[in-house]
Amino acid sequence: MRSLALVLATLLSAPLWAEPVEVNGAWVREPIPGRAMSAAFMQLSNPGSADKVLVSARAEWAGNIEIHTHTNDNGVMRMREIESITVPAGGNVSLQPGGLHLMLFNLQLPLNAPLALELCFADGECQTVTADIRGMEGPGMGPGKGGHHRGH
Repeated sequence: MRSLALVLATLLSAPLWAEPVEVNGAWVREPIPGRAMSAAFMQLSNPGSADKVLVSARAEWAGNIEIHTHTNDNGVMRMREIESITVPAGGNVSLQPGGLHLMLFNLQLPLNAPLALELCFADGECQTVTADIRGMEGPGMGPGKGGHHRGH
């Protein structure tokens, strides 16, 4: 009976030993002058054996953060809020301009790096990451390519 209790305790505590998602290259786009919104991007890697599901994010410097994707609506790219992002076991997900990203609203400006950002997962685990700030000419942006958040 004692060994059964030990096995059950081990199984029930397994999520506590789950490997956290690895976050690399986190950055926030510098807000457009006069606007208090922006977006955050990063690479998420899951070294664990179970999927991890990102369900929310929060930061002291942002009033609201939503998880967004881009969809093709009859040839027009549109941003849409989504409930979550699944990071598959042993896999990676990129949050990048033109794709999945965290939409940041009601920013407390000016932003000063490093920016602490808390990511929360469906299993109840939250982890804090730090993000840099990059201008509109950040990687892959180039002149005139950074305006997809303007009408949001």
